[in-house]
Amino acid sequence: MQQTLFEATDTPAVTVYTDGGCDPNPGPGGWAAILCYGDHEVVLSGNVPDSTNNRMEIEAAIAALAYLFGRHGCCTVDLHTDSRYLRQGITQWIDDWFARGWKTKAGQAVKNQDAWRRLYDLTHSHEVAWHWTKGHAGDPLNERADQLAQAARRRLEVADAPSGMPAGYTPADASRPSVQLSIGVSCLGSNGPGAWAVVMRDGETQTVLHGRRTDATSNALYLEAASEGLRAVRDRRPVTVYAASDYLIRGASEWAPGWQRNGWRTKSGSEVKNREAWEALLQAAGPHQVSWQLMRESDEDDELSEAKRIASREGARLAG
Repeated sequence: MQQTLFEATDTPAVTVYTDGGCDPNPGPGGWAAILCYGDHEVVLSGNVPDSTNNRMEIEAAIAALAYLFGRHGCCTVDLHTDSRYLRQGITQWIDDWFARGWKTKAGQAVKNQDAWRRLYDLTHSHEVAWHWTKGHAGDPLNERADQLAQAARRRLEVADAPSGMPAGYTPADASRPSVQLSIGVSCLGSNGPGAWAVVMRDGETQTVLHGRRTDATSNALYLEAASEGLRAVRDRRPVTVYAASDYLIRGASEWAPGWQRNGWRTKSGSEVKNREAWEALLQAAGPHQVSWQLMRESDEDDELSEAKRIASREGARLAG
């Protein structure tokens, strides 16, 4: 179904069903979330080569709430899960964990602490009611979320997932094929000159975009490239963004919701650098279902190599 963007003054009421699991446990895992509001539906899913059932349940909830905040801001959410661990953790235990510095009553570190921290932050961005639903009991959306999570896990059996990726938002059962954006940048000196390039793959069609800046950092170039690439996707589509930049990938998939909630300030209270570029990127991403994928050197494919080569060429032209 087509996604609809809401005005900033609207507070969408959203029904969310999540599920996650591993086979074996621990082992390869998958998660899924189904988001329904009005006549609209968004499906998110992802996988991790080595995880646990409990962590996959948390990741599904994180993905759903992060997606909603990035597109619509604060929402009223009814979130349904068949995981007692997730529901009890977020409704009964988490405030005490926070007060004790993320320690249990026995003084031990809370398991899955990093995921719980992200979820705790996101719950303060929405009005969330947490519902437990008995699994495999005939609830259509619960059954579907389970099937989607299993399908996401099985994708690992087809191809090994690249290592070092943050949790992303990979579309499942999308009615239209995903567009791939591979981003490369070249920056001569800490503040330029520099250039960026995007290789866009849409089925059998490949399009190359590139631009040059006389005074931009490498981080700013990545943000500009991603924004321009997303704007070039003319209709509302699932999009996967590949880049060798922790700043871009983790910023878009993990940090930006917290920055927005804090008035574009970091946890230490400092102003977020490149704020206007980040806001432009989130606006460009808004119409799409975006998966942000971090690429290490060992994972680099032909299209990412091509994007880097073009960016280097354009940067050299500007310097010359």
